Amino acid sequence: QALFLVPKDLPSPLEEGFLERSSAFILNAVRQQPGGVFVLSTSFSYLNKVYQRLKPALERERFTLLKQGQHNKGELIRAFSAAKKAVLFATDSFWEGVDVQGGILKLVIIARLPFKVPDEPLVQAMAEKIQREGGDPFLEDSLPDAVVKFKQGFGRLIRRKTDKGCVICLDKRIFTKPYGKYFLSALP
Repeated sequence: QALFLVPKDLPSPLEEGFLERSSAFILNAVRQQPGGVFVLSTSFSYLNKVYQRLKPALERERFTLLKQGQHNKGELIRAFSAAKKAVLFATDSFWEGVDVQGGILKLVIIARLPFKVPDEPLVQAMAEKIQREGGDPFLEDSLPDAVVKFKQGFGRLIRRKTDKGCVICLDKRIFTKPYGKYFLSALP
């Protein structure tokens, strides 16, 4: 029902060249799909840069390009569902609670493991609280939260027994870091 791929030859999202190489990979993957594509990221900056890089080529090839922020969530989903070849670039709110019916969604690309930005005030406050209580903020908050979000992102593809498609995670840390096993074990 679902194929899960992780290209090991891309740089890590923390390494130089990730934007360029991942953009090229996304372009190639989108071109191979017979249906709709979600490109999910937790970074607006990354998403906007990839969108701008891919827009000319994908528009020439008659893909319908949609980006979070252009319209409200409901309008984006309706436009995505109505198009024959649509690519939706989205962040946080599209990782969960989105159901594209009719088997239109065929590919979900997860740009990077969905860890929260560590210098956001709420994330910092939670980390400080956990540290004061003698805990490990990464293992007790960051990692579990990212694993749940990853599972939710994966879940955009397979919503019913008849759904089929592919999920590609562009973040090879799922195999190179000890915490990767938690992401893999969360998948169905």
